[in-house]
Amino acid sequence: MKNDPGESRNRQRSRAALPPLPRPEAAQAPSPATRPAVARVIIRPARPDDLEEATLLERRVWGRLAATLNELQRRLFALPEAFLLAELQRAGRPRQIVGLANGLLWTRDFPRSYLDYERMLPSSSHNPRGDVLYLASVGVDPALRGRGIGLRLVQEVVEVGRRRHLKLTRLIANGRSRILWARAGFEVVRPLRRLFRQYRDLMPQPVLMELPLL
Repeated sequence: MKNDPGESRNRQRSRAALPPLPRPEAAQAPSPATRPAVARVIIRPARPDDLEEATLLERRVWGRLAATLNELQRRLFALPEAFLLAELQRAGRPRQIVGLANGLLWTRDFPRSYLDYERMLPSSSHNPRGDVLYLASVGVDPALRGRGIGLRLVQEVVEVGRRRHLKLTRLIANGRSRILWARAGFEVVRPLRRLFRQYRDLMPQPVLMELPLL
């Protein structure tokens, strides 16, 4: 059976009218502006010029119980190697302090009453001849909790005590923070039911915890 010449010409025109298929384009690398910023948190010793920012963080964490700038300055002067900061570093952005930990030296028999301790500034309790590292403050920015920053701070400051050949690390924990301290090896010594009664929203169920270092 032969093809109709007119029909053949119509098919050729129809094929000629079809638009060409688009060529696949090479994948383009994302521009620097669209690349995700690389972020990391480092633990480092505090410096005097860090303390204004550290005081603001202390207030966000501890509210009415927060240490003042002057108190943090005294703690840094008393035991600088035990004043550590967690610093958030992101490409193209200013560095930000997101956690802090600071400690002082006590003797094993201090304080005779923790109610006495509540009435004094922690820095005034520092004893250079002490063999106990007391953690006066540990805190992490509320927006970054649950990422292991607090545990890293605790582990680093405990190592300070070991390097100084101290016997114990002590702290006052609350019902919310006990889990963190237990992960770092601390154990409850006794409850402190009469302590911080006017700050129960910040320090519920206070307990004394300690970690042997020897």
